[in-house]
Amino acid sequence: MVCPGCGGDTGESRLASGAWIARETAAGRLSTLSRPRKALLATAVVLALAVLVTSATLLADADGGSGGGTGDPVGNADDLARGVPTRIGPTGPPEAPAAPPPGASRTPGPSSPAATSRPPAKTPRVPKNPKNPKNPPPPARHPSYTAWAGPGCSAGHYEEFGRFENGDAGWYTVDSGGFDGGSCDGRFSAVPMSGAPDKDRGNTATWSWRVGDGFEECALAVYVPKSARDVDVAGDPTFYRLLADPDDNESSYAAFAVRQTDHRGDLVSVGSHEVRGDTFAVQMIDRGRDWGDDDRVGAHHAAAQMKITCRA
Repeated sequence: MVCPGCGGDTGESRLASGAWIARETAAGRLSTLSRPRKALLATAVVLALAVLVTSATLLADADGGSGGGTGDPVGNADDLARGVPTRIGPTGPPEAPAAPPPGASRTPGPSSPAATSRPPAKTPRVPKNPKNPKNPPPPARHPSYTAWAGPGCSAGHYEEFGRFENGDAGWYTVDSGGFDGGSCDGRFSAVPMSGAPDKDRGNTATWSWRVGDGFEECALAVYVPKSARDVDVAGDPTFYRLLADPDDNESSYAAFAVRQTDHRGDLVSVGSHEVRGDTFAVQMIDRGRDWGDDDRVGAHHAAAQMKITCRA
């Protein structure tokens, strides 16, 4: 083959013809490149192939995820980051909720009430004052009356009968040791004994309160004073009686006794007693032994303060 335009068929022309053939074919062109250029060309080819493969992979992924999805990743983010495959289960139609797992409770939650074809029943209103015998209303508060009476007290009424002055052998007043509080100043009277445990000599002390007609009974408490001398408070025991009329010693309807020698300085409760009429009255009598043993010589009964609490 002779190059067009070339001269005669000389040796130089043959050499030129071989170089032309090498330049005109791809393989010939590659063969004419130097080694550094061949290395650069190979690197470019490899990079081009890598770009093509990556582009094809991205296009395939985009086509697979464009089937109506929202573009959000499915499954746990940590699993996706680790490359763990995520299972996508089937979904039912919107109106058919998925069946609960076995063993799940069927009790509806507070925010998901069970469906019903009837409207909810109205809650009946409870009247303000239900007539229910099982829950009766609390009982009404009844009036009460509490008061003290005795020597040195401004409340109630206290009266002595048969009092006489004869030193330690008669009546005398002890200025302290009784109940000191409320309307009382703490004084009390020492009353001489009759000398016999079963006979009276007529000395009495009477406490009374006008309570009216609204009370049926009153709780009574007797204060036993404490003195520097035991003979001032030495009833062993001291006898009392309740009177329907404080001015009538024959109107007694109940009696009790307090052993003063055992209760010095104490307020002694003696129970609740019936109220007869509009006045509650208590009378102390003087029977008792004041001779014989050393602790009995000169013994006196102590007439101090009493307290009543009455309820209708």
